[in-house]
Amino acid sequence: MIKLLWYTYFAFFVLFHTCIAKIKSFFISKKSIEAADDYLFQKAQHMCNFLLKKSKTTTHVSGLENIPEGPVVFVSNHQAMFDGFLIIGNVGKHTGFIAKKEILKIPVLPFWFKAIKTVFIDRSNIREGMKAINEGVERLKSGYSMLIFPEGTRSLKSEMIDFKKGSIKLALKANVPIVPITVDGTYRVLEVGKQVTGHSIAMIVHKPIYIDQLSIEEKKNLTETLHHTIETSLTKLVKDKITH
Repeated sequence: MIKLLWYTYFAFFVLFHTCIAKIKSFFISKKSIEAADDYLFQKAQHMCNFLLKKSKTTTHVSGLENIPEGPVVFVSNHQAMFDGFLIIGNVGKHTGFIAKKEILKIPVLPFWFKAIKTVFIDRSNIREGMKAINEGVERLKSGYSMLIFPEGTRSLKSEMIDFKKGSIKLALKANVPIVPITVDGTYRVLEVGKQVTGHSIAMIVHKPIYIDQLSIEEKKNLTETLHHTIETSLTKLVKDKITH
């Protein structure tokens, strides 16, 4: 499929399902706000998985048994837009993003980001950044999980970018388990070439890290530890040619 056709299909698909979701969630919310939230997240999961199939990807997912009960902070490398589809579609938890506020400028999509309890952050404003972290903590206390991409931008390749300083403050402040995730191959789906021809993509869920079990020194080095865990797994995926 030509990439332009895929994006056109994507736009109409999202618009159509957004209209349906807005109407249905409105009536569900009359009986239960919680039920409406559950409906919207399940709808988002379905859409993510459908779009993965529509792009002819073959997904390799492992380690889901490592996800503990209760809210967690997922920390993942970030190769492309499809990372979010892959993770949200598979983790089985109501999970929102920590996302830069510029996403709000994209038509229609802000409805879905808000529906899954995404927290928007202004990285140019320290005060607003702290406000966003506190908002994320409240989301976690309410039982929602959060997804962070500490690289801060898409790498568009298998090699990782350094994690932004302070990118895991939310996880440390919330004191909930951190679940590292490695993704690979997603950048090939739409970011490379003019055709959407289908690729293998992989997602590995690693064992959780419990903040309350870490020493002061381990907390200080946590960003590097997470980066190393994800990068080591990514290197193995490339070496084993799982997605290549």
